[in-house]
Amino acid sequence: MKRVFSLALAALLLAGCTATPVDGSASSAAEAAEPSTTQEAESTAAAATPAPAQPLEPLRVGNEQQYYMSDMLPGGLIRCWTVDLKRHQSHVLCDAEGCPHDNLDCPAVFTRGDMDRVFVLDEDTLVYFGNNAFPETSDSPVVIVDRQCQNPRTVATVQDAAFSALGYDNSTSPYTDGTYLYCLGHHSRYGGQTALFRIDPSTGETVDLLENVDVPIDLLLGAVGSKFVLIQFERESPPDNGEGFTSAATQRIVHWLFDPATGTLQQLAFYDTPRGVLDSYTAEILDGTYYQVDWAAGTASTLDPETGEAHLFAKDIPAEYREGNHWVDDKVGDWLVFSYPMVMINVKTGEVRQRPALPDNYWNGGAHQPSIHLNLVDTLLVDCRYEPYTRTDIGPDGTPAKVETNQGYLGLISAEDFLNGVPNYTEVGEYIT
Repeated sequence: MKRVFSLALAALLLAGCTATPVDGSASSAAEAAEPSTTQEAESTAAAATPAPAQPLEPLRVGNEQQYYMSDMLPGGLIRCWTVDLKRHQSHVLCDAEGCPHDNLDCPAVFTRGDMDRVFVLDEDTLVYFGNNAFPETSDSPVVIVDRQCQNPRTVATVQDAAFSALGYDNSTSPYTDGTYLYCLGHHSRYGGQTALFRIDPSTGETVDLLENVDVPIDLLLGAVGSKFVLIQFERESPPDNGEGFTSAATQRIVHWLFDPATGTLQQLAFYDTPRGVLDSYTAEILDGTYYQVDWAAGTASTLDPETGEAHLFAKDIPAEYREGNHWVDDKVGDWLVFSYPMVMINVKTGEVRQRPALPDNYWNGGAHQPSIHLNLVDTLLVDCRYEPYTRTDIGPDGTPAKVETNQGYLGLISAEDFLNGVPNYTEVGEYIT
């Protein structure tokens, strides 16, 4: 279920790029802001802070040593797991002898709302962010623990707010600049006003950097250098007449460059599309670089965050790759890797070629290409196989019920083998969802 939710959520975060307009049209247009027409809005919410000590970096749910996952237990509990990428085994993140790992006495078991995922802060430390999206929670803590999820230390708490820290990609991950932690969230649970919280783990101070920003921000796209790129969905024009959207209904999607040190917003790019659909245009931040692909024009470029200038690196993308949803899997080596259709674009040479397929995985009733769960540059962690099995769930009334499902397994594969469709996996453990 979490796999399906992550795909749906990421699709929303990419501005609806997997949807199809009612009339079948997928046209869109995009423009970068000219320096002379840059729009700025100043935030007076928080006192200005010194410039970040280093570029903003997303926190990851793993590194070369371990990858972290979680599953649900009866009673709304969350249990944290790890895959040891050196010893090739997965286990509950608890080393207490005799622990059943099924109740709150286990350090790896949490009440829902206390955490969603754990993130690697440094070689010795993990951090997790709470959210108050559930009735049993009200405030949201930021908690630091060791690599065994023990010795918890609450370093900050935001009141009546929820952090959005699911860790599926750059747009759903917290960030750090070496001094502060940053995490997107919402006031008064999900659905409230969007917030970008800056957390000082040394003092516990938390500030919503968007509190007095005039532009209504909806989502986070990622970070370039020391600045965030935020997403605003403007309302459709002409407005919905109550009979549903028509082919004339458009929505402007604006990407804003936000400086957390000064609170300054600068318009970076905007996209006018039918109903906000971006399936003919890709805008994504990978490795701190803003990439644009105009599938209708058959071009790909990077966007300079300071000037808004586009730098073309690929053109004449073949027509057979221009139709589809253009799901961005990741940047592997020098290649932007897409699904639907299967295509790769080299960011240095501009070469465009079909992406070689790995053997399909079969789960949730269909075939799926292996997904990248952790990008370690030269090596990737992917879901490499699935096996059918029957599990027993306990219903709300205490009655056991058998469920036919699939058990996934994670494997390491070299970036070269992945790019060439060679299934040379080193299996490392079960995939827990």
